[in-house]
Amino acid sequence: MRKIAIFIAFALFLFANDAIVTFQNLNPSYYQNQIASFDIRIGLSQKDNIKIIPTKKMSITLKKLNDYLYLLHVKTKITDPMPSIIIKGTNLYKKVDLNKYIKITKLPQNKRFCNVLANKLEIKNAFASKYKDNKIILTFDIKCDNCNIEDFKLPYEQKLTVKSPTNATYYAILPQNTKRLSFDYFNLKKNSFESVSIPVVLKDETISTQTNINAEQKTFFTPLNILILSLIAFTLIIFLIYRKIWLLIFPLALAGALVYPYIPKGEVTLPAKTKMYILPTKQSSVIYITNHPTSAKVLKRINNYLKVKINNKIGWVKNEDIK
Repeated sequence: MRKIAIFIAFALFLFANDAIVTFQNLNPSYYQNQIASFDIRIGLSQKDNIKIIPTKKMSITLKKLNDYLYLLHVKTKITDPMPSIIIKGTNLYKKVDLNKYIKITKLPQNKRFCNVLANKLEIKNAFASKYKDNKIILTFDIKCDNCNIEDFKLPYEQKLTVKSPTNATYYAILPQNTKRLSFDYFNLKKNSFESVSIPVVLKDETISTQTNINAEQKTFFTPLNILILSLIAFTLIIFLIYRKIWLLIFPLALAGALVYPYIPKGEVTLPAKTKMYILPTKQSSVIYITNHPTSAKVLKRINNYLKVKINNKIGWVKNEDIK
């Protein structure tokens, strides 16, 4: 009787257009936001050329072993809930619900956690400079292995620029008396939190002329601008009282001084592979590299650097790199 049941099940599989999936290299459990890699063997009941419909941020590689067997390599971030993988063929449509196969474990609470889980995480090219309002701007490069680098976050005014799945640049605005920036990441190899401590050593290169990292986000009504507006109003009143044309020189000159910093300083062409930096300093981190000759709007000039805007990216380039 048992042999008959097995034979019937096998026959149904042969004549039904279906697929059997088997997971390989799957861990017993994963942590939330961990980057996981595993394989899925897909067995077909009929010859077919299948394709996989993954979700966003899921990397897949499909390899055909023979007419009835495929091997699918998956690399994805662990989320709750997990998305499904769709296997599609000529007459086949199968949804693989990953929630049935993947168990998620929560990490212990840690106030110093930077939200990154990695096999290894390194900090390079750390550089600290004085910033406005007696604060410090600290920039550095992050390099990690098998990590969710896009989730890196600390409790400061900050910006993260992801350059690849394993590399990013970061800056944070720190209180002026900060001596060290410390945080923890979760080391997947050691299965425990690991501390990172970055000395904050001020360099001689003070960015005294920089009032905002994103130049086009300036506040127009600064104390200086309010004073200039008041002087313009006063000189216009004097002109209206005395009706002397030469009295217009003063309000016009003041208006020009007020508007000049907000006028774009022209455009330049950046050659391919031009590096854009966070700050106009020798030790600043690179936030963008042009892939081809690119037109950029000039926002400011300081010594041997230009502050430029490319699409929505704002940063500094060296004069020597410009055509």
